[in-house]
Amino acid sequence: MNARTVSLPDLVAERKRNTALSLSEGFAGAGHEQSLAATTSAPWPGRPGEKNVFAGSDELDGSGLNGVLPVYYRCRQMVLGTEKGGHRVPQKMQSQLRALEKQVSREIRALHPLFFQRFDDVQLDRLLRAMPFLRLSTGRWLFGSENIVAAWPKEQGPRSFLLLSGRVALYVDSNGVGEKQEVHKGAIFGEKHFRLGDEAMRDVVAGAAHCEEPCIIGVLSADVLEATYADRAYGNRRIAQLVRHAPALSRVVLPDPDPNQGGKMDFMSMTFQEKSKMFEEKQTGAVKHALEEFAKVATAVHVLPHQPLLSDAPLEESVLMVSQGSIEVKADITLIEKLDALPPKKKRMRIYLDKAEKLAGDSIFDKLDPYCIVKLGEHKRFQTPVLWNVGPNPNFEYSGVLTYNDEQDIEFVVMDHDKFSADDLCGSVTMKVADLPDGFKGKVELLRPKRILGGMREDETMMEPAGKLFFSVKYDYQKVSNLTRQPKQRTWKDQVLFTLKENDAWGHESIMMGSIFNRTLEGAASLLSFSLHLENFRILGAPQRGANDRITILKVAKKRFVDFVKKSQREKQFLQACRGSALDKQTILKSHIRRLIDKWETEEQADLMRKGLFTAPKDEEVIDPSRFRVAYRGAKAHIAVRNALNLSGGSWFDKLDPYAILRFRGSKAEFRTSVLEDAGSDPIWDCEGTLQYNGEVALEISVWDYDTYSSDDLVATGVIQVEQFCNGFEGMVPLSMPGNKKKKALKQSLITVGVMWDPPENPGKKQDPGATFGSTGMKALA
Repeated sequence: MNARTVSLPDLVAERKRNTALSLSEGFAGAGHEQSLAATTSAPWPGRPGEKNVFAGSDELDGSGLNGVLPVYYRCRQMVLGTEKGGHRVPQKMQSQLRALEKQVSREIRALHPLFFQRFDDVQLDRLLRAMPFLRLSTGRWLFGSENIVAAWPKEQGPRSFLLLSGRVALYVDSNGVGEKQEVHKGAIFGEKHFRLGDEAMRDVVAGAAHCEEPCIIGVLSADVLEATYADRAYGNRRIAQLVRHAPALSRVVLPDPDPNQGGKMDFMSMTFQEKSKMFEEKQTGAVKHALEEFAKVATAVHVLPHQPLLSDAPLEESVLMVSQGSIEVKADITLIEKLDALPPKKKRMRIYLDKAEKLAGDSIFDKLDPYCIVKLGEHKRFQTPVLWNVGPNPNFEYSGVLTYNDEQDIEFVVMDHDKFSADDLCGSVTMKVADLPDGFKGKVELLRPKRILGGMREDETMMEPAGKLFFSVKYDYQKVSNLTRQPKQRTWKDQVLFTLKENDAWGHESIMMGSIFNRTLEGAASLLSFSLHLENFRILGAPQRGANDRITILKVAKKRFVDFVKKSQREKQFLQACRGSALDKQTILKSHIRRLIDKWETEEQADLMRKGLFTAPKDEEVIDPSRFRVAYRGAKAHIAVRNALNLSGGSWFDKLDPYAILRFRGSKAEFRTSVLEDAGSDPIWDCEGTLQYNGEVALEISVWDYDTYSSDDLVATGVIQVEQFCNGFEGMVPLSMPGNKKKKALKQSLITVGVMWDPPENPGKKQDPGATFGSTGMKALA
């Protein structure tokens, strides 16, 4: 070789055959006298069958890569031509070429970030020196069938093209007919798929390529990549050394501890020399061979701080190891309030009225006919039957149920029934529900307005004792449901979960443990009042001391990593180590979640204070009827018919024999109570049954009078709408007389009904196919 200064050592001085990679020799068009002859104004044939001829075009204008590429192209061709002619390249031309290379290197990375992340700065310089550049005018065919006069016909061996500038139309048909797909700068295309090691580069396969405007195209061939990765042999040894000393993979590459020396060994505390000595002396040949194969297939990825690691395959299908610098594992964190963790809500008040003592209003000639009314709020009430001629000490022994929705007051009113006039007040008492936090059992003092002027008038401002009432209160509790309350939810985007430094790894736990790894991380909120969901995992370069300091990550496909673990014959030991590291990550994540919850609560409190509130307003927990009709379709309703009051009909000689029928409107299924013979106008059934709900809008009630020798007579009807029973119902329903019997009644007919619901089935809660380890991580090793 001539003794001269060489500006392109990879192409000329070290390997003379690399000179053939230039535009001047290696491809069609080499016969042109000048290296830029392909871009002159000479006409070129168009598409097959077209009469038009595309004319050559002028050079491209533009800034950035479009501006520097033509200059770099011409300078490189001049250097190559000078060297091939046996002349010395001027120092100024060498410096200019170096400067242009650096500028192109900076601009070209943004062209195809996925592809160029696989090259460090030195490798990218080699790629630019080794890669042929094709400069084609509008109308040129890049490749296609023999019927097309292609500018660059097919060569020996695989190749692909990188579009650096311009626009190219790709055809599936090799004759350049049919539908076309246009690609722009940054696209990789060719006759076959292009892969860099085990990775796809999001390329496009076509049968023919046609330049729609002036283009500059780089050729990616096996020779180019071989020259680019000339240092791979040394790099493989370095990768193997990195894997051998990675703490996360110690249980795979290092031998088990000697049981005669205690059987335990702290790999994390071992020095570099101790690990190397142990590996060389005690590790088996199978592990060493597996490590060599593993190093050959690992891909080095280079990212800048805050730049995401790009991959055609999902990152969950890869194992990453930090070779230089540090990376951040980010994800979207969603916290959803656990309704099951909230304290159960008081749903019903079960009130048992035992007895009353020393009621006021009794006399020798007219003994009291007492009954008791219990009122909760303004609209909810139930009433005991009338006890005839029992005097001032009645034994009610009656149980009633009222639905509770944070009403403040409960009132007990004892009345004296009068058949021919308005009922008289015996006594009443109003209590705060807050004074009955856990129920109540005991007696309360009844009061009534004091009578003056011989009992002819009542003074509302003065009260007198009117006896005592004995009763007890118990609560029914119900868990908070998502039908009655929407859980609080908040999502934090791009949260840094973990920072991985040199020799740390990511992805091995997910491959070995499957979906259990994600559930282990989400278990960080198991003892909190929120459930945790992690989505959209991303890997980014962590901030470094220098803004342009590159971070190097080794990336290995899942299949290659699983083969490496299987060949090492250390699956069980490595699996146990993955479980331990997953729990360590859970601990780190737990502290991060607590900080987010504290921040959330602080922001909510600050928002309330800005609004002038010091406590959060209570959300009204009411089921939306439309949602209820869908969610509870097919659920069972537990119906309780307790008693009725003031039923009309019957006589002194033929008292009512009442029974009640309940059915959902439009349904044939019905619930029927027992028949109470001679029960009269105030029957007490206390019957319970069930009905299946299918989305009906009302519950219809009818009361009938049983007749042995003729058809039964309809006494009264009532309706409970879906808006009333969707949240459960306990109370008195007004009854109306049928149309042919309507008359003015002295007192309103009522029936006491209760409706309770079985929780609906949740079809979304099914067995997770990845709930067992055997169906996830171990399957990959099978």
